[in-house]
Amino acid sequence: MSFSLLGGKRFELCPEYDSAKSFYGKAYVTFMVDDSGASMILTSYETPIVSLYITSKGKVGGFFWIHRHPADLSNTTWRHIREFFKQAGLKADSKAQCLRDYAREVD
Repeated sequence: MSFSLLGGKRFELCPEYDSAKSFYGKAYVTFMVDDSGASMILTSYETPIVSLYITSKGKVGGFFWIHRHPADLSNTTWRHIREFFKQAGLKADSKAQCLRDYAREVD
């Protein structure tokens, strides 16, 4: 499937690794496509949180924290983040591990 078919599409994040049956419309993933490639943006409680850049081979090529202070996010938003990362193929065992591995550049 071409990423361009998903450009600008927003999908509800459905739990695959979390014990919840649903996130009840509180977490969404938006696919964005431009000349530099594709990205997925996680939105939790209507706040954009993090963007993952996707390579042409479908792997995570990088990430950008849209929310500048991820350590301050709620526990529920962290459930959304861990689910998003796991579905993207990243290790996301805990908030502490995610902050250590993926938020080094954040103050």
